[in-house]
Amino acid sequence: MPLFKYKEIEINYIKRGKGEPLLMFQGLGQTIDSWTFQLPFFKRKMMVIALDNRGVGGSSRPDYPYTMDMFINESKALLDYLEISDKVHLIGVSLGGMIAQNFVLKHPELVKTITLLATASHLDPGPLLDRYRIIMEEMEPEDAFISRLELMFSDKFIKRVNEDRKLYDTLFDKLGKSTTRMQDYKNRSAAVKGLNTADLLHAISQPTLILAGSEDKLVPVEESKILHEKIPNSTLEIIEGYGHGSLLVEDFQKVNNTIWNFIEQYIG
Repeated sequence: MPLFKYKEIEINYIKRGKGEPLLMFQGLGQTIDSWTFQLPFFKRKMMVIALDNRGVGGSSRPDYPYTMDMFINESKALLDYLEISDKVHLIGVSLGGMIAQNFVLKHPELVKTITLLATASHLDPGPLLDRYRIIMEEMEPEDAFISRLELMFSDKFIKRVNEDRKLYDTLFDKLGKSTTRMQDYKNRSAAVKGLNTADLLHAISQPTLILAGSEDKLVPVEESKILHEKIPNSTLEIIEGYGHGSLLVEDFQKVNNTIWNFIEQYIG
């Protein structure tokens, strides 16, 4: 994957397809690979741009606390580097959803639509960091993988993973072999510590789709309801039986089509 340099930071990114630009922000410890089931779908319809913000994947991982402005500024710099002049459609999941909110608040003139998945106006990263420390420092790889599944997915989906070896192996490659280090989780989570967009969301005028899983164990569905209440031109869809990570993996065709049906209204 190509790299571009923003100040002292090398940023790993991909650009696929043609058409209106779709800029994608993933979660706390996830990389571009977390869009495995979305990229083939959307690159046939749009120009898809995804990046590893500092601290994950193929991008630089300096060891100090990051800020939300760092994430936003390097994302804007990527658009400039790629000479993207059209307004972008944003998709953000979890931490990426908070990046998307703050990006549009800082650069409203650059954004056409927003899709927020399994996210909130504020997040307390402390409990999650404690859980990840145990997973990463005290568990064997197989046990750590199962623990990650329990955090991210519904019980029904975990049962399916255990019964489908191909699916198990695919997810193990994405979660069980993660290159994200504990220091990366700490540095990236610092960007949202004490941050709360709730009182600013009324300023977002762009059409916004909010998707949440009813069984999300990391970001309660009530947080998505708050986003819907605060963002004037928003639509909320709660998908029953889905966990935090299910929106990108479990029945991903349904979610992809839901997102596309929303974005397609504003193409052109």
